[in-house]
Amino acid sequence: MFAPIDDDAMLSWLRTQIYVLEAWREELACRPDIDVGAVRRLDEHYCWLTSEVARLETSPQHAA
Repeated sequence: MFAPIDDDAMLSWLRTQIYVLEAWREELACRPDIDVGAVRRLDEHYCWLTSEVARLETSPQHAA
């Protein structure tokens, strides 16, 4: 059984994860020994997560 999660709390946590991914992506991109594959995978995850958050923010359940 899972504890109930408030939609706003969940979205807040997911937005925090986006900020963490942004910082991680910047840190990887600034390294002299840049791993392009890692940056690409991280960017794919970032794009997926931001689109999911946008979808959740516009869902009828969240708007209610």
